[in-house]
Amino acid sequence: MQLITKNSAFRSLFLCSIFNTTGSNLFALAFLIYASTYPNSKFYISLVALFMVIPSFFNAYMGYLADRTKDKKRALFMTSWIQTILFIGVAFTIEQHSFFVFLFCILVNLVDELLAMYKDGLELPIMQIRVSSDDIQPAYGLIQGASSLIGIVGKPIGLVLLAVLVNSFSMLALVNAGLYFISGIVLFESRKYLDIEVTKKLDEGKFHFSLKETLLQIIKVFKVEGAMSATSLIIILIINFSINGILPLIDLAMVRHNPFGHSFGLAVTVFSVSFSLGVFISSFFMHDFFQKKDLSFILKLILGMLILFSLLVIPLGLISIVVFFGIGYCFAKVNPKLTSIIFQIIPKEDLATIRGGISTFFATASSLGVLVFVALANLIGLSLTFYIIAFICFIALIGPTFINLFKKKY
Repeated sequence: MQLITKNSAFRSLFLCSIFNTTGSNLFALAFLIYASTYPNSKFYISLVALFMVIPSFFNAYMGYLADRTKDKKRALFMTSWIQTILFIGVAFTIEQHSFFVFLFCILVNLVDELLAMYKDGLELPIMQIRVSSDDIQPAYGLIQGASSLIGIVGKPIGLVLLAVLVNSFSMLALVNAGLYFISGIVLFESRKYLDIEVTKKLDEGKFHFSLKETLLQIIKVFKVEGAMSATSLIIILIINFSINGILPLIDLAMVRHNPFGHSFGLAVTVFSVSFSLGVFISSFFMHDFFQKKDLSFILKLILGMLILFSLLVIPLGLISIVVFFGIGYCFAKVNPKLTSIIFQIIPKEDLATIRGGISTFFATASSLGVLVFVALANLIGLSLTFYIIAFICFIALIGPTFINLFKKKY
């Protein structure tokens, strides 16, 4: 917490992150509820899920644009104000129920996600210069912890706020615009602390992202862990693929298989909060049962719970909420273990590049999970899609055992 009080640059970026994340969480829930008010709501909710995965494919390129931006501090608060204008536009149109208005709102959300990635890229070199190397991990830990807390309280607050506003989606869009505007003001007022010197010429070199090089770096990280690098890597990809595919499927399942009656917003909120609460509690209790467990044990436990959740979510929704909490708790243990290894073996001058590449690689796997499972849910039905997820996780769970037996035999 001393970082927030003593480091002005970090404090402004931290507050900016809180305002941005709060706005995103509020409107994400509102937009899902808005989609559920349309005839054929399943189609519109699926459309939201499909469009929202598109930005993740541009993560590396938005980072490149951020690297090529000379005046990063100015770009930061200008981007916040552009986001403000976009959501003012949403506020003036969202109450008009039509397919084209719905598509416009989706496109605004898509651009908003791209701008958020761009801002993250702008903040990274500022954090590297303004925050000491010893404080980098605690700094990102504070941001991650705050994001988890907002994920827990943001959607319930959004439900209450939406009720207070008498289900006025336009007013909630204005609230979101206001949060972005305040974020821009905070950054503008702190601009003298955000100024950094660009040491390299921005017109030199070409952008080059190598998937092969990124994959080799990830395998290098897993080799340090002492696990079977290829197997562990595939399991983490499957976990990201499955969890992110499950999230929109829960939204679809709550339309007809709602354990809370007819309150779609409440059901979506409870599932989201259960996962976020698991992540949040896990982040602040690192010295627990899992502290001395290796990565492979945690991955197997997550796979087991994913199988259980996929089998229970439709017939026993209330029990599946508890399992979803457990998935969030264990999932939160994976990233700190990987991050600590990355900081140990990746040179400082390459940290940002590798970090961005790894994020893109895993985000692509996560996005494919959404695309594949939402498409399957619409083609073959929700129940069968959840069974497929359970089967994939089961194969990933028993696969390493068979590989070990095969190696011993031959």
